[in-house]
Amino acid sequence: MSDSERLVTGTMLGLFLAFGVDTILIVAVLWYVGSIPGPTAGRISVAVLSAFLLWIAVRWNRLRRTRGTDATENAGTDTDAEDDPVERLKRRYAEGEVSDEEFERRLDRLLDADSRLDADATGTATREREPE
Repeated sequence: MSDSERLVTGTMLGLFLAFGVDTILIVAVLWYVGSIPGPTAGRISVAVLSAFLLWIAVRWNRLRRTRGTDATENAGTDTDAEDDPVERLKRRYAEGEVSDEEFERRLDRLLDADSRLDADATGTATREREPE
């Protein structure tokens, strides 16, 4: 998975460690020595964490939309399966529109036609030997 596909990239993690964690540690030390009151230290820490969580949420949303776009572009191949006569026949059989005998007859005919087309396309059509 490339860095552009990850939820938390190396840049994001680096910035959080460089600025976020350092800020929270400085605020914790200032609170410990009594320079700032506890509620203020807590609000600053929550604000720093919230900023990075918001960044992650925005990135997640962008990745989700990008992956959703890719999924809809790839969904076009699913319509090809519906155009396949064998798949349509299977669906009709599963829905009870076609009897067992009719399904087998049509399937044999479709598969026979496919094998003849494949043989013609490759030029390896099987020909019966003529007696010498």
